Amino acid sequence: MRQEMGRLGWDEAALRQMGTGDERKVRVAAQLRKDTTMSLKWIAQHLEMGSWAYVSNLLHEKEQR
Repeated sequence: MRQEMGRLGWDEAALRQMGTGDERKVRVAAQLRKDTTMSLKWIAQHLEMGSWAYVSNLLHEKEQR
């Protein structure tokens, strides 16, 4: 995750300023789910995305598009 944040030029403050459903965060979350064993709860906490259930819904919507 740190590598991706560095590539995107994000820091902790930037994550807090972005909306919980920001499309860029959703893309990173989807990549984390694909490439790691991190839980939705972990992803939601570390990307400042709200609840794990909300992240689950966002990822499901992304798959449907």
